[in-house]
Amino acid sequence: MKSGHSPELMVLLQVCTINLSADRKSKLVNYIAEYPLNWERLYTLATWHRLTPFLYRTLQDVPDIPEGFLTRIQNDCRLSAADTLLKLHEYHQVATLLTKYGIEHMAYKGVFFAKNCYPDSSLRVCGDIDILIGTKDAPKAIRLLQLHKYHLNQLHTSYWNYDNHSLLDDLPEVSLFKPFFGHHFDIDLHWSIVCFNKHYKSFQLSDSLSHPTFATELHIVLLVTHHGLTNLWQRIYYINDLYFLLNDKVIDWTWLLQTLRQHGLEKVFLMGLLWCHQIWELPLPDSVKALVDGNNLKSLLVVCERKWEENQAIEGSNLVVKQLIFFTKAQTQFNKLLKIYGTFLTSRVFRASIFKIGKRMIYIPENWGFITIFIRATRSLYRFTLSPSGVNPAREQGK
Repeated sequence: MKSGHSPELMVLLQVCTINLSADRKSKLVNYIAEYPLNWERLYTLATWHRLTPFLYRTLQDVPDIPEGFLTRIQNDCRLSAADTLLKLHEYHQVATLLTKYGIEHMAYKGVFFAKNCYPDSSLRVCGDIDILIGTKDAPKAIRLLQLHKYHLNQLHTSYWNYDNHSLLDDLPEVSLFKPFFGHHFDIDLHWSIVCFNKHYKSFQLSDSLSHPTFATELHIVLLVTHHGLTNLWQRIYYINDLYFLLNDKVIDWTWLLQTLRQHGLEKVFLMGLLWCHQIWELPLPDSVKALVDGNNLKSLLVVCERKWEENQAIEGSNLVVKQLIFFTKAQTQFNKLLKIYGTFLTSRVFRASIFKIGKRMIYIPENWGFITIFIRATRSLYRFTLSPSGVNPAREQGK
């Protein structure tokens, strides 16, 4: 295992296993005996990285673990397993509804991995229910879900009320929620999976439907896009998703690597592969292993692994800048660098926005071009120079 991590993170990396071998158990027991753990920090990190099911599964067979700690994570695992089952059931209900009305779709991210990849769905802690549909079907799907007790959030309601076409052009997805016994189900309905920004590359449902023989490979591309590039491999369960998507699968490595290389994602993927090999001992074909070993990944790996010690995500403008830096460092082709910088600038200049003024939401469409720049500049000037309290009465709500 890698050194330089805290004892708590090292334990989390070691519990990423399905069947704890005698040798691995012995090493874990000796490690915990040698390096006293901060149990509260271990709990916080396990929750953040969504590894509590793996932690409990492993530590219940390890001696001298505080009983209160085991009971705490056991209760969390029970709640998480029930939550995942409820979300899988709700997904099946929604999928049946979409199919009934002729709306093509596929599960994406959490529910897909829990249902199709992990050996036990309870091992995959799920967040929102993510569903990918065709762009032309998006308005129909939204209306259908609204008829079945789902509601758009405030931001997406503003787009929806303004113009359906603007919503489809300006956004890649909408979020809907349905109350459920004091809680709620959340659905992210996607019609476009954005790679870096929509000017760079967007994946559609048609990409998957037109290549049915490469279904697994296309899921890997989407995973690398979301987990690797959009979220910068910030959480360890992203690595686990990749492992279970690859494990025991027949992969067309030539097609997969060529597709990833085409979009500048190859190095981002190779980072995930290296972690799968190190953490899960994923076997790799010799030609792929040579690519992993031959690329200089160390500097990129160190930056991502440093983030694993924290328990909060990079957000907002800071995330956008870090995505730009990370993506450019992961390139080996000059033309890809030009495209990254070019689309970064255009995506930040020409974009739709929604502003909240009092209780009213004001929508500024992307096709207003440079006017949107002056509106955002005026808003920023007002916030930073005319509002001494630092409270912005016209806070931008959109992208």
